[in-house]
Amino acid sequence: MQNLEEDIRRILSEELKKSSVEIKTVLTDAGNNGIFKTVDEAIAAAKEAEDIYIDKPIAFREKVLTAIREGFRPYIETMAKNIKEETGMGTVEAKIAKLNNALYNTPGTELLQPEAETGDGGLVMYEYAPFGVIGAVGPSTNPSETVIANALMMLAGGNTVYFGAHPGAKKVTRWTIEKLNELVYEATGMRNLVVSIEEPSIESVQQMMQHPDIAMLSITGGPAVVHQAMISGKKAVGAGAGNPPAMVDATANIDLAAHNIVDSASFDNNILCTAEKEVIVEASVKNELIEKMQREGAYLVTNSSDIERIANMTIGSNGDPDRKFVGKDATFILDEAGISYNGSPKLIIMETPKDHPLVMTEMLMPVVPIVSCPTFKDVLATAVEAEGGLHHTASIHSENLPNINQAAHRMNTSIFVVNGATYVGTGVGANGAHAGASALTIATPTGEGTATAKTFTRRRRLNSPEAFSLRSWEA
Repeated sequence: MQNLEEDIRRILSEELKKSSVEIKTVLTDAGNNGIFKTVDEAIAAAKEAEDIYIDKPIAFREKVLTAIREGFRPYIETMAKNIKEETGMGTVEAKIAKLNNALYNTPGTELLQPEAETGDGGLVMYEYAPFGVIGAVGPSTNPSETVIANALMMLAGGNTVYFGAHPGAKKVTRWTIEKLNELVYEATGMRNLVVSIEEPSIESVQQMMQHPDIAMLSITGGPAVVHQAMISGKKAVGAGAGNPPAMVDATANIDLAAHNIVDSASFDNNILCTAEKEVIVEASVKNELIEKMQREGAYLVTNSSDIERIANMTIGSNGDPDRKFVGKDATFILDEAGISYNGSPKLIIMETPKDHPLVMTEMLMPVVPIVSCPTFKDVLATAVEAEGGLHHTASIHSENLPNINQAAHRMNTSIFVVNGATYVGTGVGANGAHAGASALTIATPTGEGTATAKTFTRRRRLNSPEAFSLRSWEA
């Protein structure tokens, strides 16, 4: 028995020595699983980790990504409940779908395959290399989801991350970062691949943007913080505001259009930036669409004074949606407006003119105005006006291919959805169906569109004029 114990101790000792050489677990964690008191301390730790991580093989990055994907699996429902509890926005069911999307639909290193050209001029090769430490900022509408999706993309690219939490979701964001660090450390021995600070603030975000060891910025938030990133002098990926119109022409499958619009506009109580914020419909099918949207769970407000009461109540004096109502249930909004209803409507709809504040404002709540237009030409023109040149998201319900083609071209948005719910543009599919890569960072102001691991890498070129080509050789 004594010899067996000695053998076990010897084997474990040898394995620990091997792992210390292979993994270089030399980092100290002055914070609490990636959480530090100051911006400087957090970025210094991320920089120290990056200096090691940048030399790791792709297999090591895959080990990190697998640890995150598998490690969070048992916590998804709890995370969804905690996000709902802390932010007071959306629904638990939608947050479960978004977390699954972030974890399992976010592509990793497979997108970073090198490109090569060969010929008489030798070899030209392009590879995707990390920037370094990336400074990221996330919203309160998708706190843990953005941390996870950004971490998977950025770590796949070989970067480390400083994450600036939204103060309205700082508890669940901190927990997510701490758990991520715990999972990665258990799997690889590395710490501080993703870091943050104890008390997030606007000042800390500004300090992070100016820090010399931040190589690149990825900002998901309002116009002001995106603007700050774009004038920082650093490479910036900016995910800005949107006001997505849903167009419905006379040829549309109205049953499908009504279902998709109500389902998507009520998903997570409309806090997704991709969610339908207004419906622009051809007049000949307006009444049928409204009737069928009501069958799908929408509540139609018909009294003009009630419509104005909702508008005045939900839009603040600064012209932005009132945070008291952002992401809240339709029933809460109706109750606050003193409007009686039956059942449990999940979306509030009303007819308005095209220049109504509810049309021109990104409401981020289950309140969707409907604008009627005499022709498809007018539908498209009104949709372009309502979208406001943000180039974010738009959708169309139509069986007319030229109309679809013209609308897709003219809207010029990062996401365009045809005969579907716009949440598919984020990777969330109906009934769990695959709807493409997750898109939690949709970079419209800076033009990258739906971000992936490739977005957070530098494209590097190598030329070898002497060789290499298998097709020919001349000594």
